[in-house]
Amino acid sequence: MKRMLPVLLSAVLLAGCTQPQSEAQPTPGPEATPATAATPAPTATPEPTATPEPGLDYDEIRMIVCENNDQPPELYEGYYTMSRDGLWGLMRADGTEVLPCEALSPVSVCGALYQWHWNVYRNWEEIEALSQELTAAGDGALCGAHGGSVHSFYYDLDSPGRDTTAVDLSALRYLTGGTPAWAVPVEEGCWDYFGDILPVYSAHEDPEGGPEMGWPDSLVEFQRGDGQAVQWWYICRDGAALYPADLELAGWFFDEALAPVQTGGKWAYLDRSGELATEAVYDPVCRDAFQPDEEPVYGAHLRNGYAVVRRGDGWGLLDATGTEVIPCQKEGVAWEGTVLWVKDDTGWHRTELPA
Repeated sequence: MKRMLPVLLSAVLLAGCTQPQSEAQPTPGPEATPATAATPAPTATPEPTATPEPGLDYDEIRMIVCENNDQPPELYEGYYTMSRDGLWGLMRADGTEVLPCEALSPVSVCGALYQWHWNVYRNWEEIEALSQELTAAGDGALCGAHGGSVHSFYYDLDSPGRDTTAVDLSALRYLTGGTPAWAVPVEEGCWDYFGDILPVYSAHEDPEGGPEMGWPDSLVEFQRGDGQAVQWWYICRDGAALYPADLELAGWFFDEALAPVQTGGKWAYLDRSGELATEAVYDPVCRDAFQPDEEPVYGAHLRNGYAVVRRGDGWGLLDATGTEVIPCQKEGVAWEGTVLWVKDDTGWHRTELPA
């Protein structure tokens, strides 16, 4: 019998608009308005009280990152990845362990198949047996090695017949991946899943990529109405546009009230009118799925009205109004959309959302 080499479970696959992770209910796109000066995020009192169950003794609990080339990435609901002594596992949002802390890097999820990347060296028989156990328990499956993926939208400045006097939805492209990579027009399914307001960047088609691929060249500056140049901006389902100034990176709204944006090297939250709902005072909380051992680089998008935020070593929770309902003073906060975990010196505690 042929001997099989151990396999490292790591990689991604093409993710299309037809495989939603959650059901998003779109709302009408707003009229474009210029960004205005923001005010610091207020804090709410009182803080929530922890539930009586004993704390979990993990070193870290993190949100699950979908392995697409999203910037910022998409977060996965219903599960967390947790660490002990430098090794990582997977748990349900309620704290039930699904995979032990044996992986070399945080668990992530395949952006197309929604299967787990648990980077542990095992032979194929063990992998398949464990994957079957997960499936039987309703916890998905393990993902093997395969191609690359991306979720991204760009405005094609070279789109044939583009109306240069207004925002032209026919020039909007959904950039996906595979071999080869390609860009396609945005269909209704993309709006239904990603929401009515999409973060986009302006780009020319890469002449070396070939016309059948449509892969964009480098980001280029795009003139907004007052003549100010922007790179990242937002395009709405109804054809309106938002042009906040000085965005270095623009994150997802989905069906939420706010989206994370990077400006001046820090993270802030933008509302649906294009105005900053908070100052740019937050440090990143999400790591790159393809570089999970690096420091966090992205702000978190809202899940069911809340997002994890951080100022230095202090962690907190932001609500849909831009209020820190848990001030950035905690040792750790994790929120994936259903169950909130807060860390103190006795461990991680399942905690009620603020009233």
